[in-house]
Amino acid sequence: MSNPCLILEVSGADQWEPFRGCRRIDPAIRPTVLHPSREWAEAEALRLTKAHPGRLFAVFEAVTAGHAVKVPSHITLGGKVVAEQWMPGLVQIGEGDIPF
Repeated sequence: MSNPCLILEVSGADQWEPFRGCRRIDPAIRPTVLHPSREWAEAEALRLTKAHPGRLFAVFEAVTAGHAVKVPSHITLGGKVVAEQWMPGLVQIGEGDIPF
């Protein structure tokens, strides 16, 4: 079993609108389904390729996720936490880590 996956039709990716140094995916072809595994997504990519010859369908598997945790930012001399802040980071996604 693998992590959740998305399929995206990327045949015209060079025509997508530039956006902050990236490319914005055309709203008409944005993914609408999250597949539960790479195997399911690959099978669907094959089905789509058969239904739409000449188009290219890419499978994207979730491997990392942004995650934030609260950490103490101000502590008294006695060790009491008086303020916290959110600290962002990236975490590896293991099987079953994302609840879909």
